[in-house]
This record gives sequence, C-alpha cells and structure tokens, in this order.
Amino acid sequence: MKQIILADHDPQWHHFAKLIGAVSWPAGKYLANEMIAHHFLDWERVIVLTDGDQLVGFCAIVKEDIVKASGYSPFTGYVFVSEAYRGRHLSEQLVTIAESQLTQVGFRKAYIVTKHIGLYEKFGYQQIGTSVDQMGRKMRLLEKELK
Repeated sequence: MKQIILADHDPQWHHFAKLIGAVSWPAGKYLANEMIAHHFLDWERVIVLTDGDQLVGFCAIVKEDIVKASGYSPFTGYVFVSEAYRGRHLSEQLVTIAESQLTQVGFRKAYIVTKHIGLYEKFGYQQIGTSVDQMGRKMRLLEKELK
C-alpha cells in the first residue's frame, strides 16, 4: 500500500482526479471536479492510497466541506475506501495522514462533517453540533484537538 499526498498542480493531480471521479460514491465526482477546476488553497491536499495501479482510497484536507460557512476549519473530508479494501482500517490511516498534514501547516483542531455515527469517534473526534449540508441533509459536525 502506497500513500501519496497531492498538492494542486502536482504532476499526478489530474491522473488521480480522473480515478477519484470514477469511484462509486457521488462525492468522489464532486471532489474530482474541484481538483480539475483547481479550487484548492496552497495548504489543501488530496491524500490517496494505492495498491499497484489501483486507487484504494482517498480523502482531502480542505478549508470547507459540504457544509459551507460553518465557521469551522479545516476539514478532513471526502473520506472514501474502495469496497474491496474495506475492513482494513484504511479510513483511519487516511484520517491520521490528514491530521499529520494539518499539524504540519499549523492547525491545532480538525473537523469532520458526516452522517456516520461511531466511525470517527473511534479516532478521537467528538460531536460538537449539527448542520445542514448543501443538499439539505442534516449532518453531524465533529471536532478533534490535534497534537
């Protein structure tokens, strides 16, 4: 398993945008479109896990996630693991890499917006509220103090 941390304008940026856009989860297509349009700040990153030439999973560290103008930032978002690789704690690996990247650029807290209950709590996140996302869905807002 190889991990790759991509910044906008990385030589592999568009290659991975295409792979991310082809996953089964609709948010992958949204993230891919954001990548292709270069809607990323200098500190924002896309983190991918690969197994040979297979895209195994990905996530992104971004200023805003699907809940806009929340007053919170930064977010670890778009966490996805391919169906064939689930059950191997890879989402935890992705979130841990994201947290490390965030601490490297000076952030002391990280946020996640999700409908999942129990997954991110295992990684130390705590719910601090709820919000409505861009599609009108009620989402949980989670926070974690970074070390």
